[in-house]
Amino acid sequence: MSFEGKLFKLLNDNNLNKDEKLKSLGTIGDILEYGNISRDEAIEEMNILIKHLVQQDDNDIKEAILSIILNAEDTRSIDKELDLDPIVSNLKKFNDECISYILSMLGYSGKEKYRSTIEQFKKNPRLEEDVEDALLELDFRIKNQN
Repeated sequence: MSFEGKLFKLLNDNNLNKDEKLKSLGTIGDILEYGNISRDEAIEEMNILIKHLVQQDDNDIKEAILSIILNAEDTRSIDKELDLDPIVSNLKKFNDECISYILSMLGYSGKEKYRSTIEQFKKNPRLEEDVEDALLELDFRIKNQN
């Protein structure tokens, strides 16, 4: 079964409780960070996680998936290769804790097109520092792309 098939089965298995799903997601995170898979495979699987992330209703599951993506992104030095557009198109589905992860990911992307998305959270006092950090990271990566 493909990674996407396994992920779909895991996320939609009504026989598993949330803790079991979170534990299985943790295993996926370990593989993405430290497993014997290529960088290209990791990028592909992280993009699949992004696709399934926006379909989730449970905040804990969403936060776990975002944490996996952010950690693997850092460990494998993956940033601009990820397709974050599905997340950006669905920002209203995320709480502030999830938005904090998303802001970091948008900053790491080094893509100027995400600047206005990051800046829209400036007025949220719980996210002010995250916005500042994301913009600093975005500027650094844009400046040092070549």
